Amino acid sequence: MMICGTVDLGVSLPTDQAIFDPFVIQVRKPATGVGMIKLTEEARSKISDALSRATPPRRHLRIHASVEAGTFAYHLEALTDEMVTPDDTLVDCGEFDLVLDPESAERLAGTRIDYRETLVENGFRFDNPNRPASPTLPSGERTDLEGPVPDRVRMLLDTEINPAIAAHGGMVQLVDVQDNRVYLAFGGGCHGCGMVDVTLKQGIETRIREAVPEVAEVIDTTDHSTGANPYY
Repeated sequence: MMICGTVDLGVSLPTDQAIFDPFVIQVRKPATGVGMIKLTEEARSKISDALSRATPPRRHLRIHASVEAGTFAYHLEALTDEMVTPDDTLVDCGEFDLVLDPESAERLAGTRIDYRETLVENGFRFDNPNRPASPTLPSGERTDLEGPVPDRVRMLLDTEINPAIAAHGGMVQLVDVQDNRVYLAFGGGCHGCGMVDVTLKQGIETRIREAVPEVAEVIDTTDHSTGANPYY
C-alpha cells in the first residue's frame, strides 16, 4: 500500500500517488531498517533554493514523519549545524543534507520525494511504501478493574484501548451497556474507517470480552458513512 502526501515547508496535505523519475541518494549514516531515499531533481532544486535563501543560509533540512489520523504527516524544517543531534541520520544530497530522527528514518525508508507546482497542487510530495503500524492491545486478565460492567468497560477503554489507538487519531466512547451488550461509538480516525468492523471484532471486542467476561457482545453504533478520515 502506498501512502502519499504533498507538503510545503511546515504544511501537510494528503494527496494521491505520484509518478516520477527519481534521483537516488544514499544515507550517509545508516540506521536500522533505513533504505534508499529517492529525490527528484525538482525536489532537490527546490530544497537547495529554499535553504540558500534562509537567513543565514542553511545546509540541513529536517524531515519529520509523524503519525496523524492513522497516516504519515511530513514536517520540514531548515536547521543550523547546532540543531543536528548525534542520533540523527544524515542523507548527503551534495549541496545539502536531509536530517532524519530515528523514527522518521524508519518511516521514510524507500520513500520518493518530489516537488510539484501546478494549478491544483503546490508542494513536496512523498511516495512512501510504508504504513503506520496497526494499534496493538494488551492481553490477559485485568484484576484491577472494579465495579459494575459499565465501570469496568469504561476503565478498560481509558487505560488500554484509547491509548493504543490514539496514535492513529482514533478514539472509542462507551455509549451504553444493556443485557451484557456493550454499545460503542468510534471517533477521530476510527470514524468512517472501512476496516472498523475488523478492528472491532478482532481487537477491541476480543479484549473487552477477555477483560470483562460478563460481556456477551460489543456493538458499534457509529454511522461510518459520514466519516472522512479513517486510519486504515
